[in-house]
Amino acid sequence: MNRTDFSGILLLAKQSGKTSFASLSSVKRALGTGKVGHTGTLDSFADGLLVVLSGRLTRLVPHITSFDKEYLALIEFGSETDTLDPTGSVIKTGFIPDETTVRSALEKFTGTIDQVPPLYSAIHIDGKRASELARAGKNADIPSRKITIYSISLIDFADKYALVKVRCSKGTYIRALARDIAAECGTVAHLKALRRTSVGPFNLSDAAGFSYLKDFTIKNLISDESACEDSENSSGQNSCADEQFFIDSLKQSARRMDVSLAEYCGFTPVTVSSAYVDSFVNGRNLSGKEFIYKRKIPYDNNDKTEIAVFYDDGSFGGVITRQGRRFSYGFVIPPENRFSIYSWEQITAGKFSSQYRNAGTAVTVGSFDGLHLGHKAIFDECISRSLPDVNKKTLVPGVITFSRSVSNFRKSGGKTGDITTLSQKIDYIKSLGFAFVIVIDFSPDFGRMDGSDFLTKLADLCGMKFIAEGDDFRCGYRCSFDSESVKSFCSAENIDFSIISHIDYLGQRVSSSRIRENISSGDFDSANYMLGKPFSLDCTGFEWEENILSQGICLETRKTGIQILPPDGEYDVTLLISGSEEVSITKNAVCKLDSGVLRLLVSDGSLQGFVRAIQFG
Repeated sequence: MNRTDFSGILLLAKQSGKTSFASLSSVKRALGTGKVGHTGTLDSFADGLLVVLSGRLTRLVPHITSFDKEYLALIEFGSETDTLDPTGSVIKTGFIPDETTVRSALEKFTGTIDQVPPLYSAIHIDGKRASELARAGKNADIPSRKITIYSISLIDFADKYALVKVRCSKGTYIRALARDIAAECGTVAHLKALRRTSVGPFNLSDAAGFSYLKDFTIKNLISDESACEDSENSSGQNSCADEQFFIDSLKQSARRMDVSLAEYCGFTPVTVSSAYVDSFVNGRNLSGKEFIYKRKIPYDNNDKTEIAVFYDDGSFGGVITRQGRRFSYGFVIPPENRFSIYSWEQITAGKFSSQYRNAGTAVTVGSFDGLHLGHKAIFDECISRSLPDVNKKTLVPGVITFSRSVSNFRKSGGKTGDITTLSQKIDYIKSLGFAFVIVIDFSPDFGRMDGSDFLTKLADLCGMKFIAEGDDFRCGYRCSFDSESVKSFCSAENIDFSIISHIDYLGQRVSSSRIRENISSGDFDSANYMLGKPFSLDCTGFEWEENILSQGICLETRKTGIQILPPDGEYDVTLLISGSEEVSITKNAVCKLDSGVLRLLVSDGSLQGFVRAIQFG
């Protein structure tokens, strides 16, 4: 855990005798930050679970505050205090009910009920807290409100004490519940002790400091043992625990925001596609095509859908909202160890990494549609220049590519379709160990650039010291700058250049055009051999409608994006799925294609994660 600007969810076992606010001081020291918040105050006499959010995740406080909660409560019958807890003064006395009477009363307190909050509470009356009015000796008429008691049970009963376990909704006052249970028994009571044991999916047993809490039993709670005081020793350490041990425990309690937790919080989870991470992080305009979905999000122009965004490694990226088809930002958490993606405009504006430029770069340029075996040989040559070698300078490897296949830009407005999406291309390049990719949106202006001018910019702005290309490489205006031209340019500029020979399959050159033809005809054996892997249909932007059928689950969507499709028909396919733990798994399925509509039939159980891709053949 980074002690600076850590954004996370931490579980803290608050000790009795401390306020919730004071309990956060140890968290602030452990994280080295003052930006922390908790989700639901516990009174100073109470102990138990505080869910603490730090850094940018403090903006999630309202979502986690709404979680259901579970408590252990010790009710003392026979006396009622003005605060309804042990810190107040006794204002009423009554008889002690027996265990049977208490059990019978508890049965009346399940389901949705009306509850009047305590006078000493944070409820606002005419702009002032009820507790402020009470301390000023003023009476306040506090209206009742609806709460839900999901379960309530008697754990133990002795003398005048009842130990009760309660699972309830947000807004429930356990002090008021003790008052009302006593009234049902025909007497009075107050809350002697309280422990919060869970908040939504979070449990007290996982919290830092849990080991310092004594067992919550009647015997322990009515003893004279003193609770931990809200004090520190001269060294600044917590007087009830060794500070370093507590810090280590706090770190171990940290939980990341994952997909399952996001759904529990009421968010709709999506994964931002690799090609659009840079746009998302930099706050550029968003559109639905940039995300991988679990389910279809309704296009409601009146209501906003809150969306939790994740990166492809499962880390949390922030919150956005969608209203109709319009997206807006909540907040963004940049990914750690970010793979660098540059636009050509950023390069020409001098925004390329100075560290990479000074070290020197080993690059290759191309559309790389299909990412086939020939491309892999070129990539391997670039990566080899980043490995330590006594005879060569270690260079930073990168790829310069295009948002779409250049050949398709020149054919009927790019309508023939690509084999590989930009996201797939970036994922593959990143997996090979490249440090960066430069993505060029091919335009008429860019197409008129001379090849030597283009390479000069790469040398001057990106520190290009090595370039590898295939023997059929061409660039520049009307593709007039061929591999021999590149060789001459590199010789004059003292840049290393490698020409990689093409690879043959069945006596012909492996090429993107051949693979495209094979996919269009449904010949996956040939296409997949040349690709070195199955052809994958990228599901970024696909919003799935799920239907439960007798033979399994059917997901349906209309295909979007630039990829080419096989002929209409029915195919046995493999689904690439990232689950709630962001571990990639596969599932066998049947895919039916019909004029751009895809139907996936999965017979072996439910689909809990994101369908990221469909593999054919």
